[in-house]
Amino acid sequence: MFDAVLRPIHQLQESAWVYTLTQLFGLPTIRRYRALVLQHVPQDPRRRILEIGCGVGSARPLFTSDYTGIDINPDYIEKARRNPNGRFYVMDAAQMPFEPNVFDDAISIATAHHLTDEQLSAMVSKAVSVASCVHIIDAILPISPNSWFKSALFRMDRGQYIRTFDQLLGIVGRSARVEYHQVVEGPLHDVCYIRASRLG
Repeated sequence: MFDAVLRPIHQLQESAWVYTLTQLFGLPTIRRYRALVLQHVPQDPRRRILEIGCGVGSARPLFTSDYTGIDINPDYIEKARRNPNGRFYVMDAAQMPFEPNVFDDAISIATAHHLTDEQLSAMVSKAVSVASCVHIIDAILPISPNSWFKSALFRMDRGQYIRTFDQLLGIVGRSARVEYHQVVEGPLHDVCYIRASRLG
């Protein structure tokens, strides 16, 4: 019943313009995402950055680096391409055709909860083959079991694969070597940062 009510709203968010407008409601969470990017992703113009699930390219200004963004939604990429400071491609995160070691850093912001466990595992495996490391930033189910509001809010998200931090960390750890992780609580969502590199 509740899913039937949310479905038309989620479908509207497939439009780049509607998606951009809805981001205004999540500003407290987006600010935490951005803070984690600035804290953990090297800001060096010589580094080559791949953003996986770049959406409409709204995170592009956070990077001083040589930048490439990919997203599976053609409407998002069409809007992102209006930014002249980057290359944007329609691409499936789990099937990136890039050659090994083309990038220094791969980063995924608020994308993991849109991917099945299998897709996420494939994305992480591919990311650490095309880049030296992958930075994953995403919302997670609340750390506190008493945060019923945050839990209910996240369950209304368009992404169907919401996870606890331990669940997300477990999937990443099966496909890559986790080097560092951090959890940040917020008023709307708790968010996490994970840095991982290739196994072996």
